[in-house]
Amino acid sequence: MPKLFVVATPIGNLDDLSPRMKEALSECDLICAEDTRVTSKLTQVLGVRKPMISCHRHNEDIKKQGIVERMLSEDMTVSLTCDAGTPGISDPGQELVAAAWDAGIEIIPVSGPSAIVTALSVSGFDTRNFSFYGFLPRENKALSEALDGIIQAGVSPAVLYESPHRVTELLGHIAQKQPSSRVTVCCDLTKKFERIDRGCVSQVLETLRQNPKTEKGEYCVVWAFEKEGPKEAPEGALLSPELRLVQKLLDGKETDEATDELKREGVKRNELYRAKLALQKLAARLNEDT
Repeated sequence: MPKLFVVATPIGNLDDLSPRMKEALSECDLICAEDTRVTSKLTQVLGVRKPMISCHRHNEDIKKQGIVERMLSEDMTVSLTCDAGTPGISDPGQELVAAAWDAGIEIIPVSGPSAIVTALSVSGFDTRNFSFYGFLPRENKALSEALDGIIQAGVSPAVLYESPHRVTELLGHIAQKQPSSRVTVCCDLTKKFERIDRGCVSQVLETLRQNPKTEKGEYCVVWAFEKEGPKEAPEGALLSPELRLVQKLLDGKETDEATDELKREGVKRNELYRAKLALQKLAARLNEDT
């Protein structure tokens, strides 16, 4: 009966290799690797020799069906690996696993080190609830919107991945939104030059900026942010746009000034336009009556 082992691999330190990892890679007929060069180094350490094919982000959707058909026709056992950590968690693998499920192939997880859990364990934050977002968008506007979405979702701490060339930019955006929020920034977890910085985001940002080696390594950021409560509606927000406009005019504001304020309070342009028309019609009727 064909089987698919989903094999987690060390995130840095090869001493984290487990007997089950070695067993899964030794017993399979084929290894599907994110990068065959990286996995070859691992199998060399284990003394394992197996046929290997690449299965990464850019070819997984094309290769998955062929791999599954071969598993079924040849009764193959396959081990799926990524470069570090667990396949399918911000790494390739999900599509092949889903295709294997659809084909009725047995799926066997081989657990191992996880950058997410490792970073959370050393953060010192309350992790009874947490969220994971992986890599956020690169563009400034999209990144800012993604961070706003995380805050609004309200599940803190949030775990993020980031490249060494963009980690200070990420922290800069967080510092602008919530300068008092805290972060634990982990670089090269379990590796020789592992570094973990923890504290107020503005302090950690300054520490990274002063470190000449910041743009090296792989980053996992744990962000403990302040949860936003429900925003109070502006005074009179439950009134219709027409009445709110009248209220501001009675307070002595000019029409343009009043409409500008209502825009800032969230009243839509088309609603303001209708409100102004309604007031103009009312004023015209009053003039006719007099």
